[in-house]
Amino acid sequence: MPPPQLVDIETPEKQRQLNAAVDQSLSHAQASLAGIANRTLTKDQQGLVEQIRNIMQQAEASRSSDLPGAKSLAERAEVLAKDLAASVR
Repeated sequence: MPPPQLVDIETPEKQRQLNAAVDQSLSHAQASLAGIANRTLTKDQQGLVEQIRNIMQQAEASRSSDLPGAKSLAERAEVLAKDLAASVR
């Protein structure tokens, strides 16, 4: 039998802060992707766009079960999208 999982119980205030951080990171990532939507991308860049979208979906999907994890994923998507947008300009 596996050991019980330790789950951090977040206060409502902490949950609100984490949700806001997830929303902010996802909207920044989305804005970065929107900024390069009409550009011609290399195969590698197109692959990175797909990877970023997948990470964003994972962040949304894990939001209800793992809010800190969702925040981490959203931040990763934001950074990757910003780096990609900077490299395309």
